[in-house]
Parts: sequence; C-alpha cells; structure tokens
Amino acid sequence: MNDLRREINDVFAKQQEQLGDAASAGNRMLRSATVGRRVNSRLWPSVAGVALVLVAAAAIGASIVVRGLHPRNVVTNHPSPTPIATPTATPAPTPMSQPLHVPSTTPVILFRDSADDTQLDGIAWDGSARGRVAADPDLGNGFLQNPAGTLYHWIGGISDRSGAVVPAPATPFKGFGTWADDGQHYCSMVSRSQLPPAGGEPATLQLTAVGQAPRNVAQVARMYDQAGSGVVACSVNTDRAVVAQWTSIGTATQFWVVQLSTGRILWTRPNSGDIRASVDGQYIAEISYNQGTQVSTTTIYSASGAVLGHVAGRVQAFSWDGSLAIVADYGRPASLVRWRDGTVLWRGPADGGYLDALPEPRGQRIAVSVSNPQHPQTGGFYPGDLYVVGPDGHAVKLLTKVIT
Repeated sequence: MNDLRREINDVFAKQQEQLGDAASAGNRMLRSATVGRRVNSRLWPSVAGVALVLVAAAAIGASIVVRGLHPRNVVTNHPSPTPIATPTATPAPTPMSQPLHVPSTTPVILFRDSADDTQLDGIAWDGSARGRVAADPDLGNGFLQNPAGTLYHWIGGISDRSGAVVPAPATPFKGFGTWADDGQHYCSMVSRSQLPPAGGEPATLQLTAVGQAPRNVAQVARMYDQAGSGVVACSVNTDRAVVAQWTSIGTATQFWVVQLSTGRILWTRPNSGDIRASVDGQYIAEISYNQGTQVSTTTIYSASGAVLGHVAGRVQAFSWDGSLAIVADYGRPASLVRWRDGTVLWRGPADGGYLDALPEPRGQRIAVSVSNPQHPQTGGFYPGDLYVVGPDGHAVKLLTKVIT
C-alpha cells in the first residue's frame, strides 16, 4: 500500500500537520476500598414473667447451648488476608512466527510486522488468516504490493508470497512505478539519463509483464533533476494508464490518459493541485487546495474528460469499482463517501489521521490506515491502525500499529 511516488509529499504534509499538534495522554488511576462490617449488639432483658415461662426459656436455652457446642456447628471466622499485587513485567511483543497459509489466489494485505519491521506479514481481508511472508533487513526500506498481495516489489526485486524472488529485469526501487490491476504487469516512467538535466528531458511510459522485458508505450511528460512524472493508474483490463507531471513537492501540473495498446493520448488536462484515479483509470480526481481557507475540493472526471461530480475534501482513493471514495486531508480523520451523491457512509476515529488506503480487488471494501496517538512515529514510516470498511459503512479494525 505504500504509494511511493507520494513519499516526499506525504512527509512534507505530515510534518506541517504535526507542528500544530499538542498531544496529551490521560492517566487512569485504579482505586480500591475496603468494606468493614458493623456489628449491632442488642440486649433484651426480662423484667417480669411467671415461673413456667422462665423454666421453658431455660430449657430452650440449654438445648441451644448443647447444640452449639457440637464440633460440626462450630464456625470460626478468620480474617481474609489482603492480597498484595506483585508487579509483573509486560512481555515484549514478538514477530509472527507461523507462515501465512492461504491459497495463492486469495487476496491479502501485506504489512511490516509490528515487532520487527524487517519482517513482512500478510492478513486475509476478512481477518481469517494471518502469518509471516518473508524476512530481510532491506524490507525495512519499504515495499509495494500488487492489488491482491500475491507479489510485491522491494529493493531486492519482485517477490511472491513464499518470499522467492521472481526473475525480472532489474528495476530501480524508486523508479518501479505502479502495479497494474491484473497484478501481473506494472507501468513505469523512464528517461534517457539516470540524472536528468536541470532543463529536463522527455519521459517514456513503459508497460512491463513480470519476468519479461519492458515495452515502450508512449513518450509523454518529462523528467527533471528535482521533479519528474509518475503513473497514477495502470489498467491492463481497460487498456489505459493515467500519467501525471509532478513538481518537486509532489503536486501535479498536468495529467494524461494514455491507451496502453497504441500509445494514443486519449485526454490531457493542465492541473495545479493533485491527482488520484481509480485502479482502472475510469475515474480521475483532480484535487484543489485553497491556501486562504485551507480547504480542499475535488472534481471527478471520466477518462474522456467529462465532469462527473464534485466532492468537499480531498479524495485519496477509490474502491475497486470506483463508486466509493476515501476522503481526507493528510493527518485529518478519514471518511468513506459515495461520491456521486455525497453520502458519508463511515467516519474514521476523530483522533486518527489518514495515512493510506487500498481497495479490495474485485470487491467494494477499502482498507484504510489511520494514525493513533498511542503509537507515535519513531522511524521513517508512520505506524497506523488498519480498518477495513464495507459499502454499508461497517468497519472492522483489522490490525493495530503496523506499517502497510
């Protein structure tokens, strides 16, 4: 789920958000009380009576005394000792030790183990299975999974869920691009120079099948020494890709919709904000930010350029079919919205800021990672709690304090 092309922009935005944060933690105190028993003793003297009553009373009293002296009826009250709590050390969390056991076709969400960030784990979308996928020190630098989590790209190359490296042409970690919706291809932007000149040079969109040589699709956008271009969406199923030209801080200045089979530019539009797209490139969200009001708004286009709707806020991700969207500014609470009519189906925790999102392959659920004040950032990546939200607004917290 790491959106690598946003890495610099995300850090920049998150640091701005943190400048105004005043984190506080409440301490809870456990109080105990002892309850004492109060004994009321009452004496009822006899001041008059006849001899027969006195004799009867004496007889009854004697009988009670005799029965009371029987050993079986003797009750001895011992004060209960007050238990003394012995402090015990909380065991440190340990990494998952059991391998992930699911069919190879089952979609999973990959994440770095909360106890060891050099170990990669996986979990089924319904939480029914989880386990270890791989371990390597270089996994601490990040990874990028395909939609179903059957393959992932990292510094070591492309690996499957058994941890085995898949033979493939060497692709720079930062220049990998975006996985296609079929999970077996990826789109990348390349240029002639490893370090482009200050004035920039033309960039080329490539489509690569895992294990095969890349194919040039079209020359589009440019690469610079401090800025470049990237792939927002790559869809083999709909035969299109969405390419954006980025500034040095990650905002888009223009985007193109490209037909993968022919390289034809289907539509292009200048832009001055940010861009998101559905996995099939069918819906494109153009995000504008007003510096004065500090409010984001989103316009959603079709792949041919028709305006389909407007959303109050920043669209961060679409569901697989594009009907739902996660809306949130960085570091702010997230919402699941049916964007065509603006219906809010779910609101994330008020104290949790949006981190990332992943649509369920061929489903309607979206996995949303949000920050938690109890788990502050201590390394290069921000840990979050992972919620899986359905189209009815029902959300399940699937994971806690993980990096996806």
